[in-house]
Amino acid sequence: MILTVKPLQGKECNVQVAENEKVSAVKELVFERLNIPPNQQRLLYKGKALADEYRLSDYSIGPEAKLNLVVRPAGDRSSGAAVSGSSSSTTNSDGSSGSGVWQLLSTVLAKHFSPADAARVQEQLIKVTSVLKLSFQSVLFSPICTF
Repeated sequence: MILTVKPLQGKECNVQVAENEKVSAVKELVFERLNIPPNQQRLLYKGKALADEYRLSDYSIGPEAKLNLVVRPAGDRSSGAAVSGSSSSTTNSDGSSGSGVWQLLSTVLAKHFSPADAARVQEQLIKVTSVLKLSFQSVLFSPICTF
């Protein structure tokens, strides 16, 4: 079957695969066509991240399906995180959610800051969001709060 792989930016490519092919094999084919290393690829089908160890048939991906490709920056810390087959988000070593928001932020920061400065900005944002989550939870579960 032929699949179309469409990066967020750039031209799409077609790859010929079997229905029982593993996602990791699809990433290798994409690497051959678009020269994007497999460890920097995140393939999505209908908004769901595809895990390397699963087969296309596990996601009910059929002929002429269109996969979206998110390219992680080379220095992205979440590139080594395992992607669960049942969820499109991951948990990084710092406990933050590895949803597309952090990856997008990483890409934007890389365009405007040096790698060291981008890492510091992202670290500060992670700290602020974890404090905000904690504050929000304490308000929700406070005995004074009646919802």
